[in-house]
Amino acid sequence: MAQNMKDIKRRIKSVESTMKITNAMKLVSASKLRKAKLRFNQVAPFFAEIRKNMLDIAKDTDVHTLKYVQKNASEKELFIVIGGDRGLAGGYNINIFKKVLEETKGKNVVVLPIGKVAVDYFKKNKFELLGSYENIGENITIEKAYHMATKILYHYNKSEICKIKLAYTAFISTLSQEPEIKKVLPLKFDEVDELKTKKAAVNYDPSPAVVFESIVPQYFAGMLFGAIVESFAAEQSARSNAMDSATNNAKDIIADLSLVYNRIRQAAITNEIIEIVSGNVVKG
Repeated sequence: MAQNMKDIKRRIKSVESTMKITNAMKLVSASKLRKAKLRFNQVAPFFAEIRKNMLDIAKDTDVHTLKYVQKNASEKELFIVIGGDRGLAGGYNINIFKKVLEETKGKNVVVLPIGKVAVDYFKKNKFELLGSYENIGENITIEKAYHMATKILYHYNKSEICKIKLAYTAFISTLSQEPEIKKVLPLKFDEVDELKTKKAAVNYDPSPAVVFESIVPQYFAGMLFGAIVESFAAEQSARSNAMDSATNNAKDIIADLSLVYNRIRQAAITNEIIEIVSGNVVKG
């Protein structure tokens, strides 16, 4: 019985140590989440304005003749998949991977994984990789995103890939994150038909098409930056929730173990009292 009590006490201390770690991880993730949301909110208006400018140009030209609107000769699709650099984030990573597997089934695809977990996953599953990026989610800059975008567009412009799709996790709320896949290229402007009567009163030099094609890399970089930052925020939220759940589970385990420990201890005390009383009765 004494050995059982020691084992339970040792287990309680072990769970308490683990609980301190999970609680610390929850607090760190919550802090990173706040910073990621702030970064995204600061740059979102800039890229919304670029999108507006692209629409204005599209209204002043035949969009079907533009390089980034036409389909090229390739049959291979590129999937840019944004995952995490660490685990312990609930279903954050596996949910986006499952969605990509469903979307790529039976297609000729190449993958560009972002995040260590994503890189390891697609290497393990023998996907063709265009490249890979690790440990950039927390410190991504628009300059880095622009560099990534121009490298990807190089392959697109050489007709090595016909479509570019962006797979990331949308941050809905602190309790909800949804995997999303968006087509980046070729571009499609559903709004153009609705606004054909409203021509933009702007002169483009040397031409609307040249200006349009020159700002597409900025637009693409903005999409990349936004998706990476939003996915990072979703990852931190998922990890914070997972660690909060783990901390609560640890508290429940400690409570149950403490109850068992106290019962065993009470039983041991009761047995000692009985032995003492029995001994006194025998002597009497």
